[in-house]
Amino acid sequence: MKKCKILFAIFAAGALVFAAGCRSAEATTSAAATANVVTTAAEAASAVSAAQTISSDSYSDRDLDASYDAAEAIAVDLSALTGDYTITAAGVYVFSGTLSDGAIIVNAGEEDKVQIVLSNASVTNGDGPAIYAVTADKVFVTAEAGSVNSLADGTSYAEDAFGNNPDGAIFARCDLTINGAGTLSVDGNYKFGIVGKDDVVVVDATLTVTAQSDGLVGKDSVSIGSGTISITAGGDGVVGENGDDSTLGSVLIDGGTISIQTGGANADSAKGVKAQAALVINGGDITIDAEDDALHSANALTITNGTLRLSSGDDGMHSDDLLVISGGEVTVSRSYEGIEGGEITISGGVIDVTSSDDGVNAAGGADGSFSGGPRGNDSFSADTGKSIVISGGTVTVNAEGDGLDSNGTMSISGGTIYISGPTNSGNGALDSASTMTISSGIVVAAGSAGMAQGFDQNSSQASISYTFTSAQQAGTTVTLKDASGAVIASYTPEKTFQNVVISAPSLTVGQSYTLYAGGTAVETITLTGIVTSIGSGGMDGGVGGGGQRMGGGRRG
Repeated sequence: MKKCKILFAIFAAGALVFAAGCRSAEATTSAAATANVVTTAAEAASAVSAAQTISSDSYSDRDLDASYDAAEAIAVDLSALTGDYTITAAGVYVFSGTLSDGAIIVNAGEEDKVQIVLSNASVTNGDGPAIYAVTADKVFVTAEAGSVNSLADGTSYAEDAFGNNPDGAIFARCDLTINGAGTLSVDGNYKFGIVGKDDVVVVDATLTVTAQSDGLVGKDSVSIGSGTISITAGGDGVVGENGDDSTLGSVLIDGGTISIQTGGANADSAKGVKAQAALVINGGDITIDAEDDALHSANALTITNGTLRLSSGDDGMHSDDLLVISGGEVTVSRSYEGIEGGEITISGGVIDVTSSDDGVNAAGGADGSFSGGPRGNDSFSADTGKSIVISGGTVTVNAEGDGLDSNGTMSISGGTIYISGPTNSGNGALDSASTMTISSGIVVAAGSAGMAQGFDQNSSQASISYTFTSAQQAGTTVTLKDASGAVIASYTPEKTFQNVVISAPSLTVGQSYTLYAGGTAVETITLTGIVTSIGSGGMDGGVGGGGQRMGGGRRG
C-alpha cells in the first residue's frame, strides 16, 4: 500500500500544480483563452492517466485473495469468552460464535500482518470498538464465504487503556482491509462505522454500515475494488481525510455495487463520498442520496467509468479545483448545482443533470450549500482561470439556473449537448463571463430570452441564436433542417423556453436552414456569418451576428 499512497500524493499534488497554473492565466483574449483550454486539456489527460495508474496499484495480492490455511489458523469460539480477546502476534485468527460484551483487540508488532476471519461471528462492545487494531502493520477483516457476521459498538466509550481516542465500531491505527465473500454488518452507535488511520481497502465482501456520523473513513486513502456495500450515515458516507498531510486523504472506487445515504443527524458535513485530495471513480454501480454533496473533493475529482446515480441537497458533484469526466453513465437526478468545479473537462460518457440552480458551473473554491439550506451559500465572481471544456460525450442538462455556466471561459470541441435551461430571465441556457467558443459538436440549448447568450464570433463552427416572439411550451420539439430536409439537430426541452442556440458541424455560412417548433416551420434562416442571431433576446448571439429571412420570416 505504500506505492498506492505515493501515487495518491503525486496525483493530488500534480492536480494542485496544474490548477494553480490555470488560475493564474489571463484568458481575456482569444489566444489566452486557447492557451487556457490547452492547459486544462493537458491537466485532464494527466488526471485520467493518474487514475488508471492508481487503480492498477491499489490492491495487494492478499487484499484480493481472502483464503487462508485452516491448519495454521487459530480458531476462537467467541461464545466461550467473557471480555476481550487480544491478538499479540501475526497470523490468521478465525472467530465464530457470539461475544456480547467485549472486543477483538490487535496489539501486535509494528511489522505484523493479522487476518481476522469472521465465520458466523457476532461481536458487541458496549463501551468501545468491536474490533480495535492498536498496533500492527496491517489488519485484514475477512468475512468468510457463506457466513453472516455482525459488529457493533456502544453509544458511549470508556476511557481507552492504550491512551488513544477510538471512535468507530472497527477502529484500526494501521492499514486495514475488509474482504471475503461473506456478509458483514457494522453498526457505529457511538460515532463512526469503520475507521482506518492509514489506508483502507474494501474488496468482495457484502458490507452494510450504519453510523451516527461517518460510515467508512480512511485517513490516508479509501480504495473500493468490488463487493456490495451499503452505507447509511448521519454524517459523510465514505471519507478520505488527513489533517496532517493535504496531499493524502483520497478515495478510489474501481468497482462494486455501492449504495450510500447520508444526513438527518445535523452533522457538520453529510456528503456521499468526500476526499480531501483526489477522488477517483473508475467503475462500479453507485447510488448516492446525500443531504450535502453526493461527490466532493477538495482538490480533484476524476470519473473514467461506472454507473452513477446521484441525488443531493447541494451539488451532485463538486471539486474545489479540477473535475474531469471521461466516461461512464452519470445521472444527477436532484441537486442545487449539478456539476461544480474550478476547471471542468468532459471528454466522454453519458451525463444527465437536473438542478435547481446551475447545471454545470465552473466556479470552484471551497464548497457551500444552497441558499436557505443547512450550510450557507457560496457566491462566485468572474475568474478567467475557471473553465468548462467539452470535447466529447453526451451531456443533457435540465437547470432552473444557467445550463452551462463558466465564471471564466467555455470551449466546446465535440460531444452532444442538450440544455433545457431556465424559465426566468435572470439566467441563460449558456453563460460565460469570458470567451465562449465552439469548434465542433452538436449543441441545442433552450431557455429564457432575457439573458440568452450565444457563441462568440471567433468560434470556428457556425451557430444560430433564435428568439421566438412568444414562449414555447415545454415538450415542444425544436428541429433544424437543411435545404434538402435533412435534420441538422433536434431536441425536446422539458420546460418553457423562448430562445434556442443551435450549433452543429454541418452548418455552413451562406446556406439556408429551416427551424421547426412542434413540427411547424417557424422560419427559414440564411447564415450570414459564423454567428447568426435572430430575435431580441437580452444577450443573444455573438457580436455582429445577423440573419436573413426567406419565405415569410419575421424579426422578433
